[in-house]
Amino acid sequence: MNNLQNDRSQEKRAERKAQRKLLKKRMDELFSNENRYSLKFEEAHVFNDGKAYINVDLTKVESPFSIYSYDNRINPEIYDYINQETEFLRADIPVVINFDDGGKYTEELKTKISKAVTRHYSLIYEKTRIDMKKSKLFGFFSFLIGALVLALYIFLGAAFNIENYEFFGEILSIISWVFIWEAVDRFFLSGNEERIDLFKAGHLALVEITFGKPVIK
Repeated sequence: MNNLQNDRSQEKRAERKAQRKLLKKRMDELFSNENRYSLKFEEAHVFNDGKAYINVDLTKVESPFSIYSYDNRINPEIYDYINQETEFLRADIPVVINFDDGGKYTEELKTKISKAVTRHYSLIYEKTRIDMKKSKLFGFFSFLIGALVLALYIFLGAAFNIENYEFFGEILSIISWVFIWEAVDRFFLSGNEERIDLFKAGHLALVEITFGKPVIK
């Protein structure tokens, strides 16, 4: 009976192992260089001049501006679309946003749209850079406070025989490491995300804006 159960267990383990191998093989094939969707996305958008063209169809909208603005702020849905289309592009690929206006926009309106888009992404870049500096400064002071509290904890423990110091010392130790880990998060964890956001914002702040028929391969 036990031998039969052992055989079944071994068969199940072998079956699970075979399934894992098959799954790994399929995943490797799916995300190989030949099948990577990010590469396919780049191939579909990047032309021989090395630029990625993002076509925005404005022929189906009455106005590209937000209904709440005095024709100086682009409809947020347009920005959402641009952000989605550029999300998987490398930061070293120049981006051209081509607005298909169906030939109905005046030069004055085109200039207004171009300025609105450039201003939008430039403001995001500036805000992201300021937030990143604030985050680094906060991380520095967090580390400084944590180090000072930790030094106080070590000094008091070595120099004085304070009653109930064990409890008091644990509190100081916890406080110090809370600040130190906050600094680590600011510099290395969330700091990396902020740097990525800054690169993305800078990437879009440098976009080239054109008007005309969709540029398609």
